[in-house]
Order: sequence, then C-alpha cells, then structure tokens
Amino acid sequence: MSKKKLAILLRARMRSSNHSAKSSLSQFTTFATLSPIPGYMQWLLSKLSSQSRFSEEERGGGTQSNPTSSTFSEKVLLPEEEQALMSLSDDSSSGSNGMEVLLNLLSAKNCDWATSPRILPVLEPILMRLCARYLLQEKKRGKALDSVANFHLQNGAMVERINWMADRSEKGIHQSGGIMVNYVYRLENIEDFAQSYFGSGQIHASPGIHSRL
Repeated sequence: MSKKKLAILLRARMRSSNHSAKSSLSQFTTFATLSPIPGYMQWLLSKLSSQSRFSEEERGGGTQSNPTSSTFSEKVLLPEEEQALMSLSDDSSSGSNGMEVLLNLLSAKNCDWATSPRILPVLEPILMRLCARYLLQEKKRGKALDSVANFHLQNGAMVERINWMADRSEKGIHQSGGIMVNYVYRLENIEDFAQSYFGSGQIHASPGIHSRL
C-alpha cells in the first residue's frame, strides 16, 4: 500500500473513530507509531563535514579569502559536548575539535561506537539533542526535512518521543544512529495539527522533545 493510500485510510479511520467515541468510552482515541528517521545520519554527517571545513578555514585565516566560511559557520556542539568528545580522542577518533572527533566516529564503516560502553554514554545526549533539532527545526520548503516525519506531520501527528538505540540493526545505525521516533495521533487535534502544518509548517511536539533542544 502506498503512503498516500495509507494516509487516506488512517485519517478516514480516525474520523470514523471520533464519531463512535462519543458513544463508547472504550473507543481508542490515540494512535502511536514507532518510526525510522532515515535522513538523520546523512544530514548530521553533512553538517559535521561542512562545519569542520569552515572551522579549519577560520583557524587558517581563510575567512578573508572565503567570507562564506564565516557566514555559514555555526556551533553544532555545546561547550560541554565538545569537551566530552575531546576526552574520547584517540587513534580511532582523532580530531582537532569535537566536531571532527564525532565525524570520524560516525563515518567509520564498522560502527564500533554503537557497541562501545566507553563511547555510547558520551554520544547519547549529543545524538539525541541533534536528532530533536533535525526533526523539529531542519526544513525543506517550509516542511520537515525528514521524509517520514513529513508524512506523519502532514496527516496530523505530533512528535512525541525519540528512543535511543531502538534499532540496533546495521541499517538503523547507519541511517539514524539507532534512534527511532514515536509519532502520536490524537483524535481531538489531528485536523488542527494537519492544517497548521500544511499552512505554516508548524511542527507540534511534546515538551519532552522540546526540552532536548
């Protein structure tokens, strides 16, 4: 079944359920998914690569000859995240700054970081915060950059929760760092959420997600 047909079926089912819920307290009024985040790692690796390059140009005085490096430069990591990542720096994850260390770890083909008891506790808060940013703030033409997020949001869902290491498969690690997301459909606001997303690109999310930003 195509995504379009699934969306039509889901929304029709919810509208029907909303009518019957008036006469039945046992009727379900909330639907939840456990969904992949297929574009997260691609976005993050691209971001880290470009920002590491800008940082290197700035250290070498390259902003005078290439002003775009200062224009597009941004702080991807928080100071405490930078410090934590530099504490991991060794032969397998060397780098002159935290972004380079993180880039080297995540771009390694063997993905050893995903099973390392030393590295995982350091990466978890960093990857979870950046995942929340990716889902809520990174957009294309005013809509969510992630294709799966866009599909659910345009049908009235909200971003409820992100789950660390919910998909430990090789594909899951490469696509989303093992993180998966819960989208929740609530009958009382599904139409309002869909309309506000369609009209202004507003993404509704739980306080727990916002607290990670």
